[in-house]
Amino acid sequence: MIPHHFRSRAVRGALLVLAAAAVAAPQSAHAQRRLLGRPVAAASSGLVASRSVEARGSTSLLPVPVEGVTRAQLRDTYNQSRSEGRTHHAIDIHAPRGTPVIAVADGVVRKLHNGARGGLAVYLMDDDGTTRYYYAHLDGYAQGLYEGQRVQRGEIIGYVGDTGNAQPGDYHLHFSVAILDSPSRWWEGENLNPYDLLAGR
Repeated sequence: MIPHHFRSRAVRGALLVLAAAAVAAPQSAHAQRRLLGRPVAAASSGLVASRSVEARGSTSLLPVPVEGVTRAQLRDTYNQSRSEGRTHHAIDIHAPRGTPVIAVADGVVRKLHNGARGGLAVYLMDDDGTTRYYYAHLDGYAQGLYEGQRVQRGEIIGYVGDTGNAQPGDYHLHFSVAILDSPSRWWEGENLNPYDLLAGR
């Protein structure tokens, strides 16, 4: 059973995939390996993990937010320590500088931000109004991107960089997912591990 506060279609879909994988028959381990090995492009059409999920409707994991990066290349850095006693609560996805970064769900660009920690960043609000995706250390935004803009899943919103407190030359996307208690407080929320929603663990 998925908690009622997971109202995002994209996040709810990913959780259904994970739940189905956990209760599937033994032979599903091979099927799961095949699922996780599929190219990123397959995400846009929906990744069905099992017949039980298919019966509820076509359900997919979140697409990998960096073009050209496969699910198998992702590393779980969610619980790693960071400076000032912080926990990462995100994953880092490494790719060459300038690699396109995409929206993982249909939604609205809530905030474009340039800060000392995250550098150039995008806060994307899912259409459900409660799920927020955060993209940081960008080299730049997609041309013409603006606050309040509607974007579609798979649309380019920025490019991988090393801005903010990333080490110079350590090009990567810092990506986090949170469920907000209040949509007006877009910078706060209950963090979810993006690795589970992207890699299908």
